[in-house]
Amino acid sequence: MSLFEIDIHKDFQILNTDVFLNREKFEKYYKSNNLNDGYKDDISEYLLEDLSLKVYHDLFVMSNFRYDVEEISSIIQSNLYLSNTDSKEEILYPEWMLFFIAIIKKKVSFIHEKEFREYLKYFKHIAEIRYKRYIIRNADNFLHYKYYKKSDDIKDSLYSEFLEYLTDSKFTTEELFSFLNFIYSFHFQLKENEKYKLMWNLETYIIETVKLLLDNGISMTEIYLKTHESMRGTYSVLHDIHTYKPLYVEESKNYFQSHLSKINNVFQIDITLDTFTNVLTSNEKYNDILFSYLELLKRFNANKRSEDVMGAMIKGVVLGIEEVVKDTLNCQSGLFDCLKQLKKGSHKFNKLHKQINLYDSNELQLCKLEKLILQEEDSLEKYLMIYYHARNYLAHNNIDMNKFFWGEDGNKTIISNVIDSVMIILYKLETMKDEKNKNV
Repeated sequence: MSLFEIDIHKDFQILNTDVFLNREKFEKYYKSNNLNDGYKDDISEYLLEDLSLKVYHDLFVMSNFRYDVEEISSIIQSNLYLSNTDSKEEILYPEWMLFFIAIIKKKVSFIHEKEFREYLKYFKHIAEIRYKRYIIRNADNFLHYKYYKKSDDIKDSLYSEFLEYLTDSKFTTEELFSFLNFIYSFHFQLKENEKYKLMWNLETYIIETVKLLLDNGISMTEIYLKTHESMRGTYSVLHDIHTYKPLYVEESKNYFQSHLSKINNVFQIDITLDTFTNVLTSNEKYNDILFSYLELLKRFNANKRSEDVMGAMIKGVVLGIEEVVKDTLNCQSGLFDCLKQLKKGSHKFNKLHKQINLYDSNELQLCKLEKLILQEEDSLEKYLMIYYHARNYLAHNNIDMNKFFWGEDGNKTIISNVIDSVMIILYKLETMKDEKNKNV
């Protein structure tokens, strides 16, 4: 199980409601993110005046006040930091000051205060975006009661004004990539120094920067490929923060090599790995299935693994294929009849269908399935029926992990052929569509 699957206490997480914090809340996050060096650690020396906001409620939306639409509209359309009026009414500390303090206290290596300040305007901009989104989402909590029942229209209007503000205040693509490279380096340093809580909080800023690049018309693939190119190996570094499945599957194409010989044999073709993976990735509906398959493969070779998670994954993959088959073929019949449409006119289906009875015991079903796999010659019908019987087994039984996954001889006969059948079905469905389009 990876670190990111561990359930931990979440008080350290910065929320969308807590972008600008009073001192009490800021100190809570300071401690819960393990930035304090002891119980009596005094935070005062790190709360620098030039980074805090001294605000007045007429220029800054506060939760204990009610506002007219025009007042909130003005705040949405204005630079939030210009509301820093040296007021004594409220002193607020932006959430990103936690990252600044981590640098000051040398919780990371190779990143210094000067470099952080060079990118300060981006941190400020993203915090402003997050706060304004929060105001718009929760406008009911800030508007005068006289606007009751009008809030939906008001929110739409405020959001339009917010988009205009974003357009007017946006950074260039080059600037955003520079910032994205910086905060990923920061993220990497936090990870290396085992400051995981603060690292997870920084991911919010990475994701927001990706959104800003998308707003600039840059594709997700380009963003993932260009970010910290010097650090990437097989995969984009951004998958550490959020997996972009289409690219991740494409980058994982070598994992599909083991299925290529079966594809070529069953369909009597001679395609390359690139051609095979291009077919699989051409339909975005397959992304979740292919991604789950890749995650399952990781766990096969892991030193520690949860067999319950692996069982849930293979169920998700196999049962997910049924929906894809019926949807693609527009088939309202039972699964068996739908699968027969993938090889119309074949007389092999009935024989293979009868080999395993749905009411056989758990153990007997797996014995018969393994026999079908080992004794029948490879054909499209064979793999369609492997899938069909595996689907029925997984849908109606608790998985016998030892026999279904590993096999008594350790050869993983059943699971490997079930996955082969999934790949064969996806390939067939996609190439059938291409054939139909050519004939139109």
